[in-house]
Amino acid sequence: MTRVSYCIPTHDGNLRCQQYLFDIFYALSEQTNKDFNVWISDHGKSDKVLKACQEYSDVFEINYVPNTNKLGNISANSNNALSIADGEVLKLLFSDDFILTNNLTQELDKAFTPEVSWAVTGFAHTIDDGRTHYNPKIPVYNDRLLEGINTLSSPSILALRKGLDVYFDEDLTMLMDCDMYYRLYKYHGDPVVLKDYHISNREHPNQTQRQYVDLLPKEIEYLKEKHSS
Repeated sequence: MTRVSYCIPTHDGNLRCQQYLFDIFYALSEQTNKDFNVWISDHGKSDKVLKACQEYSDVFEINYVPNTNKLGNISANSNNALSIADGEVLKLLFSDDFILTNNLTQELDKAFTPEVSWAVTGFAHTIDDGRTHYNPKIPVYNDRLLEGINTLSSPSILALRKGLDVYFDEDLTMLMDCDMYYRLYKYHGDPVVLKDYHISNREHPNQTQRQYVDLLPKEIEYLKEKHSS
């Protein structure tokens, strides 16, 4: 069985979707540990994502899966990517984010000893398409996750053990990650924290937290009710 699967939910709504994938694929091609594969769940309506995958299909294993279920629902597309992947460790990665290191696969392999259920990685941010990275942080827990106070970061920092079968709430967009982290802490304890800055969140006008900020009040109320008992 493959050790690490990179699970990447994608779409073609951004004109630069192919370049975003090329940035990820290049970083993966540089990994020192080659025991990984890639699973693409594509919400796109064109063949742009497929063609990007074909560019790297001879470098490492890429499994491209078109997904027509709940088009535009990032939680549903992320869940599909996680559910179809076959690695022992499932590393979620949003398609517009960066891998900063060549040892992420190696570190995930070491981190997931038999008793480990989930892990998170250090992260940074970029506003210039990866030329520079700023505000590096280590994910930390806080008791206001259900209020939308996210001190961990985007889902791109998350890795899960295959078979844990914990998925994103498909009624959430802005707070999909806060809800997921809350449930993971509650039912599976603390994660292993990889303290190197392996991931960088690409900031751009089309990213989820800029497009759907109006959903926040409704989603906070939804989470209060969901976890009230």
